[in-house]
Amino acid sequence: MKTLLLALLLIYPVSALAVTYEWTDNHGTVHFTDDRGEIPKKYRKKAKILGEDEVEAPSAPAGSPKNEKAGKKPAEGQGDAKEAAEKPNKKYGDKDEAGWRLAFQNANASIQRAEAELESLKARLTDTSNMSRGEYLSIQNSIKHTQSILDERKQKLRDLKNEADRAEVPASYRQ
Repeated sequence: MKTLLLALLLIYPVSALAVTYEWTDNHGTVHFTDDRGEIPKKYRKKAKILGEDEVEAPSAPAGSPKNEKAGKKPAEGQGDAKEAAEKPNKKYGDKDEAGWRLAFQNANASIQRAEAELESLKARLTDTSNMSRGEYLSIQNSIKHTQSILDERKQKLRDLKNEADRAEVPASYRQ
């Protein structure tokens, strides 16, 4: 028993450093794994690494000088986008509208992924009849680890909301 406990204590810190991959199959089912080799080849390019910062640079709006240099013009019905591009983007703190929207979208998506992973792990514990004690304990540790990740991500969202409050970011940019 002491050997098993020691082995689990040694394995737990390693699992905290493990990478978790997420992918969605053709039926819309979300899958998680810590071994990239378990992901079917046709889904590997679209697999996401959980916990990785996913902030992307916002693309240039239609009608911006970058697009005009390339000879692109806004499509019909996008006059508002052209007018918005001609006005200087108002900054709130260190970000403009697109930056705040992207930050909130990434924070919310990150929380949703962690919640989905947590639900998946908890669902695996609903039937423990065919499960070894080691597998059960491993899932329990994964649940604790995922819960701590979820708590961290929720704290980051609270911090982002506080930062947005200080910068007086409109509520419409926080969705």
